[in-house]
Amino acid sequence: MSFRALDLNLLKVFEALMTEGSVTRAASALTMTQPAVSNALARLRDALGDPLFVRSGTGIRPTQRAVVLWEPIGEALESVRGALDEQVFDPARAQTEFSLSMSDYVSSLVMPDLLGHLGKVAPKARVHTSPTPSWRSPTSSRTTGSTAS
Repeated sequence: MSFRALDLNLLKVFEALMTEGSVTRAASALTMTQPAVSNALARLRDALGDPLFVRSGTGIRPTQRAVVLWEPIGEALESVRGALDEQVFDPARAQTEFSLSMSDYVSSLVMPDLLGHLGKVAPKARVHTSPTPSWRSPTSSRTTGSTAS
């Protein structure tokens, strides 16, 4: 199968069939008719030379070839979706790094709770901390004492 000859819209149908497990539910998820999804599946079967799905008691189940194709196709579609969709920050999927600078004392107070919270809401995020230098207060650099005039 040549990539150039493949209608990429068929990959969305493949994704819906894999996630829904039913032609009717896939049609609903895609806002298509059931015959249109069946037609797209027939074209995909022809293009890939595999039945891809077989009927089961409650819908359809993927063939071994469909199972092998699912991970790379699903990841590719998710990547394309991420590139084209409006960029909304989703902490659960964010793979970002935060750099924080704080004293060791503040770190001992803040970091346990912060890391616990981030582990729940942003499990793929990483946090790097670095110590801040010890700052002198403005008054500590002044000379104390009185001068005679």
